[in-house]
Amino acid sequence: MYLTNMALTTTMLAKRILDLIQASGMTQQDFAKAIGLDPTALSKALSGKRNFKPLEIALIADQAGVPAQHLLSDEVHDPEPATVAARTQPQSSPVVEQALGRAFQMLELDELLCELGFGSKQALRTMRLPDASPYKQGEFLAEKMRDRLGVSVADLPRDIDDLATDLEAKLGIDVAIEPLTRGLDGLAVTHRKMRLILVSSSIRATRQRYTLAHELAHLLAGDGTRIQVNDNVANVQIDENITCSGTPAEKRAQAFAAAFLMPAAALRSALAGRSGPPSEEVIAELLGRYRVSLDALAFRLHNARIVDAAGRDHIRRMASVRISLRDGRTADLQARHDRRRPEGLLSRAIDAYANGRISIRPIADLMDEDPDDLLGDLAPPRLAPVGHAGTEPALMP
Repeated sequence: MYLTNMALTTTMLAKRILDLIQASGMTQQDFAKAIGLDPTALSKALSGKRNFKPLEIALIADQAGVPAQHLLSDEVHDPEPATVAARTQPQSSPVVEQALGRAFQMLELDELLCELGFGSKQALRTMRLPDASPYKQGEFLAEKMRDRLGVSVADLPRDIDDLATDLEAKLGIDVAIEPLTRGLDGLAVTHRKMRLILVSSSIRATRQRYTLAHELAHLLAGDGTRIQVNDNVANVQIDENITCSGTPAEKRAQAFAAAFLMPAAALRSALAGRSGPPSEEVIAELLGRYRVSLDALAFRLHNARIVDAAGRDHIRRMASVRISLRDGRTADLQARHDRRRPEGLLSRAIDAYANGRISIRPIADLMDEDPDDLLGDLAPPRLAPVGHAGTEPALMP
């Protein structure tokens, strides 16, 4: 953050809260009732006769619609910049703002949790890139990342949710998958220790998987344009579509995604001992194994010098029933318009809620669910009445 020295006092905090109440157009009494606080307790806190509790500050921020860190910050500061990289489909830039709004919501929750002592434990570091072409850089990053994950040339989890969970657990990143407006494939955001990937489930599952790897490359390379998070003002780098990727960052991300999902050594091993171009049966097997599109596989085989240009084009023209109904097709169809919340961020939020530091609303916003419904899910289990002596108490559903 960019800071000026000014220690937060109870008077400053009370003034900030009073300004929010006045801006809401509500009386102090009505505002107190809206957050479930005794009006007298609010009045005493505003006059300095008692301190605001952390949960009260969180409830006040929720009601006023501002991040709690604005109230809790002990210094006047400009918001910390974030780095964002986005991969879009052609002529679709208006949808970026909507997706960024969702990403900012997650960043603001992360900032609140950091202020309350529930920050991320680790951050994925950018990697030093070799002095080489974007394609070679992508291949280099993919090899290093596979080594870090301990998978060498082994297959990655086939289901995108399993792949996202694996990356979260091993890299300390957050992955969200949501049905964004068509036209945007995904976002990669770096802010403080948070590394967030947002993938659209409005696109086909094979493209979701490719986009997840693509955005991971942006995080590793440190791609993106700096924006202001708290003011929701963004200068976004719009990455080009796979068919018109001209920037070095985009070419690098595409090369990384292909090499990360489909290691050249594994492909060569799968095709070893076969003469002539790969048959439809072999291609269908590889599609089911790597869960990528036919085009992605064809170009990967060509770029890895396993097939020539004619072989690549031959594969791209394959359109048999065997290709269409290859292994994993059912799971791919089910992944359309699916939702996956970032597990690291969600886990930290639930921990903060269990410790009485935040209300249920930030979790409900992250889950995009009704707060009252979540209250029932997160409440401790109730014991059924004991029928007679010696009967084990049963948990109520």
